[in-house]
Formats: sequence, C-alpha cells, structure tokens
Amino acid sequence: MGMIRANTVEEFSHPISTHVAPLFAFEGVHGRVAGTAVLIAPGLAMTARHVIDDLLGHFGRSVEKNSEIQLDMYIYQANVGAVWYVAHINAWVGTDISILSLRPRNDTARSTEVNRLPMTIDPPAVGSEVTALGYPDTKILLPRNDFSVTELKLSITLTVSSGKVLDVHRSLRDSVSLRFPCFSVDAAFLGGMSGGAVFNQQRELCGLVCAGGEGELSNYSNAVSIWPSMIIPVTLPPDALVSSSIECGHPYKVYDLARLRHLDFRGHERIEFFKHDNGTDGVRRRHY
Repeated sequence: MGMIRANTVEEFSHPISTHVAPLFAFEGVHGRVAGTAVLIAPGLAMTARHVIDDLLGHFGRSVEKNSEIQLDMYIYQANVGAVWYVAHINAWVGTDISILSLRPRNDTARSTEVNRLPMTIDPPAVGSEVTALGYPDTKILLPRNDFSVTELKLSITLTVSSGKVLDVHRSLRDSVSLRFPCFSVDAAFLGGMSGGAVFNQQRELCGLVCAGGEGELSNYSNAVSIWPSMIIPVTLPPDALVSSSIECGHPYKVYDLARLRHLDFRGHERIEFFKHDNGTDGVRRRHY
C-alpha cells in the first residue's frame, strides 16, 4: 500500500524537485490553478493533456490550429523563483500528454538553466516502486495578472506519493476513460497532482499523474506512460538554449529532439512510427 505526504526540506531542494512545478492561468483579474507540469529540457515542459483541456474549458478558451494559446498560462518553479510563460501547446490524440513550449516570464527564469531531465520510454515493472511529485493544494494569492508584476504570490505544497506498480497497460486500460498506454499503482494521487512527475526506482521520468481513485479506491491511481509523446510535434521558442544542430522555430517530433540530444529520453531508438489502416499516424515501442 502506498503513502502520501508533504516532501521534506531535503527533497524540496533536490534537483529533481526543480523540474516539477504548478501550472496556472489568468484571464484578466481571474486566476485558476490547473495542476502540475514537469520541465524536461530548455524551453520544454510536459503535463497531462486533460489538465490543459480543463483549464482552457474553464475560461471558455481553446488552442488555435497553430498551437498558440489564447490564454495567459504560466509555470512557476517554486524553489528557484522562475516563472515561465506557456507559449505553445502540442498534443496527440493517442495519449493524455501535452508538450508545452516555454518562454521566460521574469528575470529569474531568464537566468535559470533548465537541465535535461532523465526520462525513459519503458514503463516501470509490475511490483517495482514509483514516486509521484505534484502540487495538489496550490492557491493563487495575487488577485491580478499584471505584466509589471513578476513576483507571483502562491500558496503551494509539493506532495510526494509512492507505491508499487500493480499493472502495466501497454495499449489502454479501458475503452472509456484511460484509452492510452498507462500503468496502475497502489498510491493516492490527489487532485492537482495531475500532470505531475512519476519516477521509477532509477529516478527516471516514466509517467505523468493522470487519474486518482476515490473512496474505497483512494489507493488505486493511474499514470500515463510517456513513450507515446515521441510522436508529438513541438517547436522550440526562439530564446531556448539549444545546440547548433537544432533550429528554434522549426517543428520537430519529440523523437527528433531525443535523437539530437536536446532531450535525455532513454530508449528512444526503440520507437517506431507507422500508418494505421485509415491513414492516420501511429507510434509503437519495441520492448527490447
């Protein structure tokens, strides 16, 4: 049976914690916390797609065809004070994952280097332990969105939830709610942790929080496997720190950014793309 708790001071200051941040948005003077995001490399973050859908739906907004967001959406790295503006969102129908392109919102973000987060295409083994990090109780204390204000006031609690893997669903768990590769754990994932990081025993990102249980099933939760994100196209913002082999403003698949070493996505060479019978694009993972 898993356990859930607030993280310790040592855990909060650990480099891994720097990658996990609350996600929120403003429309005029109205702010709303959405859930949690994970910074994975310079200029890029990852969250659950349903977090973005819920946030946009709350404000009656949408993502335009060019992936630009018609809403002021931010990520806040609490332990360093960096605020990032979400410039673009990209997703794919076959997974509950969105890739976010980020631009610095304050001076701290402009001077903060986001290191590549170790990730793996392999879901954790049944019986192994995973640890989830997220922000379930974030509250906005600053009642306005003003570009002259760069110091955001939030009430936050980074929460740790750990447990053992019960099942790994290679294609989907069911045909109604979790219709994508994911894995089930005997841990409590609280509301607001959605989109948060799920690490395996090697401290590699292997999933994102996507669904928590309730009532008698409060210690039964699910994480979306991150390997299908390899098919998602992303565009790095012009001020992202990239190598000379990568062109900012040019669309790349997540797979391409792993191949070019902008992402530390281990096992990416076992990813394959294909066409479904209806002509749509698909992605699959060779086990070994």
